Amino acid sequence: MSRLATEVEHRVRRGILLLLQAALGGLTVFYVVAIFVNRELGFVEKLERPLILTALLFILTILARIERLLAERAGATVKVYSDRILFYQATRKAAENARRRIYVTYFRSTSPTELDAAVEQHFEACRRWARSSPNHVFRRVLLNSDNPSMIDHLRRELAVVARAQAAKRHYNVSVLNDVAQDVGAISLGIYDDEQVFISYASGRDRIVGLGIRSREVVRDCFEHYYDHLWSNATPIQKCLEGPAHSPERG
Repeated sequence: MSRLATEVEHRVRRGILLLLQAALGGLTVFYVVAIFVNRELGFVEKLERPLILTALLFILTILARIERLLAERAGATVKVYSDRILFYQATRKAAENARRRIYVTYFRSTSPTELDAAVEQHFEACRRWARSSPNHVFRRVLLNSDNPSMIDHLRRELAVVARAQAAKRHYNVSVLNDVAQDVGAISLGIYDDEQVFISYASGRDRIVGLGIRSREVVRDCFEHYYDHLWSNATPIQKCLEGPAHSPERG
């Protein structure tokens, strides 16, 4: 009887996770379609941020339910950060303790040097981690931007990628083109197979961050999303070959 109850509980849990994955996929489709329609109607500046925030609130609500369902069986934990310093301290610690892989995004149109020291320290922790072992695999997806500070940042990232390749290290950066800049309000980071961070930034000094530790949530929900981002991004080496980012413009 106990084994039957355990099997039923496992199937229910898997069903909830599959529903979450489908819901997140459907929300992504809704978001893309809505942004396209709104751009055609000229309402994008008014509606794009609310749509992004709606997506984040949806994720927060569903993951809060998952935390209650998985805490006992899968050891899932969920932590909300309302302070950017604490959030980036947590991501920096996750980077320093990662064993195998770090997959992150930076979805803002301005350089991290224009934010604060906590963000720059996070970037440097990721670079140190990637340099420290040939077994470490690092990926970052950035947004393309014509902002001068971001162009400079892309060039610095390209230099880091080149040094890593020369040293036979795995520090890889790709760039998304033709993406609304405000989609950068939501960023994602996956650390090994069991930890994910999601953040929503509003301006320079406000952030809402969420940290989840659960192998099932990473595997069944966010890993597929990150793979989709990575497969649709352009390696930074090719991105900076174009005239828009040539050194003569700097």
